[in-house]
Amino acid sequence: MTTLTGSVLAFGAGGGLSLLYFGGLWLTVQRAVDDATRPTLLLLGSFVGRTALVLLGFYLVIVLMDDQWTLLVASLLGFIAGRTILVGLHS
Repeated sequence: MTTLTGSVLAFGAGGGLSLLYFGGLWLTVQRAVDDATRPTLLLLGSFVGRTALVLLGFYLVIVLMDDQWTLLVASLLGFIAGRTILVGLHS
């Protein structure tokens, strides 16, 4: 896999992980405010689950793409870009 192709794929994976993490956060907060009987447990469980999925995703980016740390940087930049876009949509 070429470096450019790998970087683009890693950036996209980071953006997808960002959508998963922050989209899940938005849905969790909406549900906690609206109708949760135990909002603290809901928020804590959601945090643990979302964090575990994102860490697994970053781990898979590294393992599946030949242990190149530059691809981890690309995926982190994608994650930050996704967060910036999602925050901009909701402001």
